[in-house]
Amino acid sequence: MKRTNPSLQIIKPVVAATLAVVIMCGLSVRPAQAGYIVTLQQVGSNVVATGSGTLDTTGLAINIEPPFAPGLVQPDAGAITTGPTGFAADAQRIGNLVSGPASFGSGGQTLASSGSGDTVGFAVGEPQFTLIVPQNCMVSVSCGPLSDSSTYAGATFASLGITPGTYEWRWGTGPNQNFTIQAGPTGPTTNPATLVASFSTTLNGSLNPHGETTTVEFQYGPTTSYGHTTPVQTQTGNTARPISANISSLTASTTYHFRIVAHNVGGTSFGSDRTFTTLSPTGAPVVITSPATLLASFSATLNGSVDPHGLTTSVHFQYGTTTSYGLTTAPQSHTGNTYLNLSANINALLASHVYHFRIVATNSAGTTFGADRTFTTLSATGAPVVTTKPATNVTTSSATLNGSLDPHGLTTSVHFQYGTTTSYGSTTPIQSHTGNTYLNISANITGLSASHVYHFRIVATNSAGTRMGSDRTFTTP
Repeated sequence: MKRTNPSLQIIKPVVAATLAVVIMCGLSVRPAQAGYIVTLQQVGSNVVATGSGTLDTTGLAINIEPPFAPGLVQPDAGAITTGPTGFAADAQRIGNLVSGPASFGSGGQTLASSGSGDTVGFAVGEPQFTLIVPQNCMVSVSCGPLSDSSTYAGATFASLGITPGTYEWRWGTGPNQNFTIQAGPTGPTTNPATLVASFSTTLNGSLNPHGETTTVEFQYGPTTSYGHTTPVQTQTGNTARPISANISSLTASTTYHFRIVAHNVGGTSFGSDRTFTTLSPTGAPVVITSPATLLASFSATLNGSVDPHGLTTSVHFQYGTTTSYGLTTAPQSHTGNTYLNLSANINALLASHVYHFRIVATNSAGTTFGADRTFTTLSATGAPVVTTKPATNVTTSSATLNGSLDPHGLTTSVHFQYGTTTSYGSTTPIQSHTGNTYLNISANITGLSASHVYHFRIVATNSAGTRMGSDRTFTTP
């Protein structure tokens, strides 16, 4: 996007400038379905945007064009970016917009007064859609979990030109291929059931507690009288978040109704009714091709899931540089009536190449092919790739910080930064690694204070550059 003086309160990014032509999509006010959800709320004299979730960027091409200004909201052009204020050189992914509204209000461009967390956003463009993700997401189509916030001081929905409602943009059919804005108070939303098998499924919804301690559950049964409920979950806070519950002991080949229900001091709210139909007791396997992970120069991990559908099932992955594939992973044998997560590590790949892959399963009732997915291997050498992972072994005075590192073919030094703010202030001893595969990195820290929130991230440097993992937190007891 176009560089602009950061002292200005109004900016005009290149992506936003392309939005003079309204795209051929109608206003979408649909239930949020996983992916990334940004909640816009009036909090006192400020409007606060909080975002969280995971993004699957399959089908969107990488286009790095730094810098741009996080904290932007431009309702009339369907653009928002939340996270730390100031210019940031994060990755952009460009692709055709599948569906979504042209805007979420009539307001112009405004910058946030403050912000924190990951930089995440999007702009509805003509003819393309731009999704903005942190730089460390550019090497993988699976990006998350992410979270951020931005505050527009002294603002209201009216002054920002935001029309209250729920808006969703999609660039694919996957559960994380969507970006949702929930502007203003919203009740719980019932989302489609997933992992539907013969005798079990996963019920899904979303909820914003709006600052009140809220209990949430699902009602389900063969009619809209339901008759069954899932265990109660307790939620707090002011951000929208996905809610799910696994249910079993269902009857095969049966249609079930379900809805999400939330209770707090303000009363009880019900999501809309949805249905799903369980599978027959036995049949051809059901498969899902999931995004590849641990993408390196010469290797990757292929992922998917299979429901053997009550019969002994052989499953493997096909992969190659075209949709003819040509290569297969070793077969695995599974049985049962629930979904199983599968993965296979592959190597001897070519650097800087696009690969296709899919999961394939066969049993006595037939063969099922998962959808085709792609990934791109890294260059032979380059800046390191890092991921900050959750801390473990947390005590009142110590913890273990964790992350992963691909040195990307060059000798790389790696350490963790940590402290009680995102300024960190403390670092762990430097470790040195090389190679082209992902390594688990950990460091023990001591001298912490009890009942404190600590921030940390992994940092790696080699001759091609420095990469910083996303910020994570832990709380000492």
